[in-house]
Amino acid sequence: MQTNPDHWDDLISEWDEIREGYHLGDTHRTVLECARQLEESVAADSPDTALWVLGLVLIGPYVIHARRDAAAEARVLKAMGTVERALGQPDCAHEEHPCDDMADGGELDDLQQVLEMLAHPQEEDRMAREIWTCPSNLTGIARAFADA
Repeated sequence: MQTNPDHWDDLISEWDEIREGYHLGDTHRTVLECARQLEESVAADSPDTALWVLGLVLIGPYVIHARRDAAAEARVLKAMGTVERALGQPDCAHEEHPCDDMADGGELDDLQQVLEMLAHPQEEDRMAREIWTCPSNLTGIARAFADA
């Protein structure tokens, strides 16, 4: 899927509607599409992988907790497992990652703002973007999400 900042803005807005509980569209389809896109992004080694991972963190709980659906839950967890299998345990020079804060409940603060920052890269956000997109961080996020 070709994505641009405007497309990401639309997706992030839709994902936030799901998280807030007032999405009027086909929420199950949206969650499953995000899982599919995540797997494709990982397979293609796309720079958009972090956006798909974080998007699934934001909306995946819908099929796990809000509207339990065993098949959809399995699909979401499979997509997150793909991240961990593909990225493994890479070494990096970062002392800390945002995933370190996910241990308690599998949630991250200000996730919508992070998604917006990643969708609209600015030079002054380079270090934050590098840490959020770090393979070690993405693997940690996927693992914490699956364990939550």
